[in-house]
Amino acid sequence: MNKDPEAIKHLLAWLLQEPSLSAMNPSEMNVSHGVGSDPSGSLDAQSSNHLDPLDSEDIDPTLEILSESSRRLFEQTSFELGDIPVVQDRFHALLKRRLQSEIEQNPPLFPWESELCDYAAEPVDLATPALVPTGFWEAQLKDRLNSPVALPEGVLATLLSQCQAVVQLSLREGAKLVQAVEMLFPGEARTLNQLAGLVLAPPTRSESMTLVNQTGLPKSYEAATQPQQMALSLLAAREILSLLTLDVSASQPTATRQWLTPMGVLTLTTTYQADMEQIRIQGQLPCQGSLTLQGGDAQATAQRSSEGRLGVELFDITPGQTYTLTINAAGLTQPLLFAIHPH
Repeated sequence: MNKDPEAIKHLLAWLLQEPSLSAMNPSEMNVSHGVGSDPSGSLDAQSSNHLDPLDSEDIDPTLEILSESSRRLFEQTSFELGDIPVVQDRFHALLKRRLQSEIEQNPPLFPWESELCDYAAEPVDLATPALVPTGFWEAQLKDRLNSPVALPEGVLATLLSQCQAVVQLSLREGAKLVQAVEMLFPGEARTLNQLAGLVLAPPTRSESMTLVNQTGLPKSYEAATQPQQMALSLLAAREILSLLTLDVSASQPTATRQWLTPMGVLTLTTTYQADMEQIRIQGQLPCQGSLTLQGGDAQATAQRSSEGRLGVELFDITPGQTYTLTINAAGLTQPLLFAIHPH
């Protein structure tokens, strides 16, 4: 209502000031001053004071000025559209509260219902695979990795991913170690190569230089210096590569590997029949999943919808060639890869 207080001030000032001469009609000026008027004109002016104002059609200019000022004041102090949303917001809040109360007291019904009904929950689809916990494959490394100092989960996950990538490559063991760890220490390839030589050094040749038997290890991975973290990572990578590699030959035709998961133990048994040029893998899965064995142009896959045994096999095996075994668990995007080396 008081959008423009200046308009009100102007109106009050105008009411207090004397009326200007220009606002008065000539007859009033003659009556007031009596200059240039005759007695008859004076009598006419006095008699006009007794006339009914309604008999005259002329409008006093002073009233016109007052009316015009009042109109401007009304226009300046009237409600603006900006005030309406305040009322609307209040109205909407009250309406929403009232509707919520009505719905709570009288819940709506479906068209086919005459009263409230309790429906039984939908049956669980048994064919839907159970959610696999995070860190599924890393459980083996956290619980059974033979490391002098425990490694953080992030480091273990990175090492496992990198080791699965390099285990399939035809590289020397030292080069595989450096490539597996280099992502954790970018730009430190030279230092990693030096430490990898110490990690792989036989204890009988230079036992004093072997990191495995060194004393003064840090209490934790975070408390270790960068060279110590490199050495610990290289030691862990070497063990992971060993776990991911299955060597079989005519003299040692069978290799077995167990891998711990949050849902149980994964067991793999690899059998190599050199005379038949055949490799067969028998697996015991802790959950729904699949096995895939491939090498060259050949591939074999087996899967099951629950935990249990399954197997795959390939023929026309070439000694010296690397074969890849891929284990997929339901609900996981990251598989577990093994390298199989028949000799």
